[in-house]
Amino acid sequence: MEEDNASALHSSILPSKGRACDDPYILATLVIVNISLKPQPGPCGGIPVPMDSHIDHLTAIRDGKTEQIIPWLRAGGDPAFVDDEGLSLLQYCAFHGDATAVLALLGAGAPLAQLGDNLDLNGAVFHGHVRLVECLIFLGADVNRPLPDTGETPLHAALCKSDDPRFDRIVTRLIAAGADPNCATIPGIATGSFMRDIRTRGETPLHRAAAFGSAGVIRALIAANAKRDARDINGDSPLSWASWHLRPRDILRLLCFPPFQVSAPAD
Repeated sequence: MEEDNASALHSSILPSKGRACDDPYILATLVIVNISLKPQPGPCGGIPVPMDSHIDHLTAIRDGKTEQIIPWLRAGGDPAFVDDEGLSLLQYCAFHGDATAVLALLGAGAPLAQLGDNLDLNGAVFHGHVRLVECLIFLGADVNRPLPDTGETPLHAALCKSDDPRFDRIVTRLIAAGADPNCATIPGIATGSFMRDIRTRGETPLHRAAAFGSAGVIRALIAANAKRDARDINGDSPLSWASWHLRPRDILRLLCFPPFQVSAPAD
């Protein structure tokens, strides 16, 4: 019975083009959300328990306590609520990376469009929200949709930070979903992907991986046919970027292409 209920919820939140999901986390979450959203008997003739008058659920949700979404919905709160700043509950839950809350709101009737252009997949990727990325791909986000101003794709967004294994998992998932490792950014556009005063350089994801990514990420991109000899607006290759960023020899060797080579260190 719970599987049937999950299937119904699965269908209710899919975009019109629909797609199957075999991710155990997503499927288990759909079951949990379905159970959580069932009417709960209260102390007064089956009326749901009202929200605690001492707790501002909306403020709590905005501040990251997104577990308050279920009590909010049980108490009759509007799943499509938008605050005075024009931000929806869906957007708050996505910002905080709560895939369960996002699915709960969608299952209760929140419009998918509230998540924004391409369901803001780039934002979820940039913040390292692994499960939310999986959720948004399940919901139909395009893994190759570039940002209109900079041309940055979700793969670019995953390669802006170093020493964080979450992004290894995200890159692997994006590639599995068909992400193109050879998309280049629009050169010379200010980007918020880094701290300050940074402009895009017509770089591919492999350029960024060469500077910031792990050896595993670089191997995954190359296995997906990323071009090691791709050139940015300055004529620099991923190997150039790795050299500029003083990456170790094992990284440099992965990025070599003729006529370049990096010898192994002497014993």
